[in-house]
Amino acid sequence: MENAERTRGNRFVVDQYNALPNFDNIYALGDIAAMTTPKYPNTHPQVASVAIQQAKVLADNLKNQLKNKPKVAFEYFDKGSMATIGKRKAVVDLPNFSFQGRLAWLAWMFIHLMLILSVKNKLSIFVNWAFSYFSNDSTLRVLLRPASKVKPVHLEGKAS
Repeated sequence: MENAERTRGNRFVVDQYNALPNFDNIYALGDIAAMTTPKYPNTHPQVASVAIQQAKVLADNLKNQLKNKPKVAFEYFDKGSMATIGKRKAVVDLPNFSFQGRLAWLAWMFIHLMLILSVKNKLSIFVNWAFSYFSNDSTLRVLLRPASKVKPVHLEGKAS
């Protein structure tokens, strides 16, 4: 892939179908792909939802190719973004409105819990979150090894 055009962040430049120009049947998706569109002239954001949507469109286009149907150009639909910023605090940025604080934190928890696949996993994670919440357990940890002193090495016959 030495001859493939790359751009900022060492990302592959792709067309509106996620194909690398001048290469047959080579595609790039997600963080490694740089696609410009009128809506996103500086390429798409490097988030999972872009990669997921690109993968679905590419899969449909590959199926269409087998059936000799026309390909569909990719256009990203931004559903919004969410982030926790502390205990009981989050921000939610949706296409039409934004909010923050405790309600945003509850929305973040609910949506992430609903995106987990099985009921067993949902229950397990909910119990884990509840335990962490009520025990004030911060799951962020920094592990440090104690620094060991290096003994100086003296070579015989050498001045130190």
